[in-house]
Amino acid sequence: MLSTSMFVTGFIIFSLYLVGLFYMINYSHNTQPEDMKSDKETGGVFK
Repeated sequence: MLSTSMFVTGFIIFSLYLVGLFYMINYSHNTQPEDMKSDKETGGVFK
């Protein structure tokens, strides 16, 4: 019983970690063009 509950708890924590990781990757990917356009050092050049 203890090992089953530990497995479920660990799986939930791991799943939440992966969801957060993919959310941050997607968010960063989507906001990068805006950040590059507003950067004064690059002159707004984004490829």
